[in-house]
Amino acid sequence: MNEAYILLNIDYKQQQSIIETAKKISCVKEVKTVYGIYDILVILESSDIQQIKNSIDDHLYKMEGVTNLTSLISVG
Repeated sequence: MNEAYILLNIDYKQQQSIIETAKKISCVKEVKTVYGIYDILVILESSDIQQIKNSIDDHLYKMEGVTNLTSLISVG
């Protein structure tokens, strides 16, 4: 199973909308609010690495209110 950990910096005014939208993405396992350098952690999981890449590229990168995105993809 492949996993990806996506760390988001966001416009705080849109936090709830971003969380709700991220939870609707097909391979999203969890969405958590975090404190520190980043604001939200999105965990994606799929046996198909391409599905994870597409979710990041087609959904998370384009989400309104996301100001920065860091991807950590675990393959194994």
